[in-house]
Amino acid sequence: MDLLLVCAVAFITASITGITGVAGGLLPAVFLTPIIGIKSVLPVLAIMLLFGSISRAWINRADFHREAFLRIAIPAIPMVVLGGIFYAQLEAKMIALMLGSVVLISIPIRRIAKSHKIKTSPSLLSFVGGVFGFFAGSSTGPGLLLVPFMLGYGLSKASFVATLAVIAAMTHIARAVTFGSIGLIGHDILILGVVAGIATIPGAMLGRLILKRMTNRNHEILVDLMALAGGSNFLWIAFQ
Repeated sequence: MDLLLVCAVAFITASITGITGVAGGLLPAVFLTPIIGIKSVLPVLAIMLLFGSISRAWINRADFHREAFLRIAIPAIPMVVLGGIFYAQLEAKMIALMLGSVVLISIPIRRIAKSHKIKTSPSLLSFVGGVFGFFAGSSTGPGLLLVPFMLGYGLSKASFVATLAVIAAMTHIARAVTFGSIGLIGHDILILGVVAGIATIPGAMLGRLILKRMTNRNHEILVDLMALAGGSNFLWIAFQ
């Protein structure tokens, strides 16, 4: 029964992520935490989300922005490893507190950046990539932090979704290797992550179809609503 629930969560949340381009880790983390426990969430997601990210990247490959990807990926990779090691040292409530804080902080950052219509320089994008990498290794939902900076670099909605999918795939690989090397991914976690990951593939395809019909305004509102709900949920877990 738990496996069926996990697969259902994987399919539905992958569909939503296919629309927004972000919250690929936030949404399943919110719904999987009551099922598998908060300490197992990131190890499972590291495997599961790799499938969804790769399928999303392939489906949107025509819109991939190579330069923006390299600017973010190069500093992000080593920081993912550091963040993963940091995550392994945290207690459950501290993990929930970090997850909720990162997600909620991303909302005003994105709004402020948009209101000032920031133009992202190559060096700023690389710096943000390093910050993103650390939080990608130690929490979920940091893709939301990249939104204003990638859009400020000149990416369209479609290019943002495509490029972030490749960035996400890269960080999931680095995170899975890190968690595996420090003993957080056992046999059960591996199987659960793979099965759930397969369920994300048709979800990503469905999300792409809906994305084509969604306005930019509705896209922004959906991202903020998901961030608010997900971040609040993690803070509730941290303080209960």
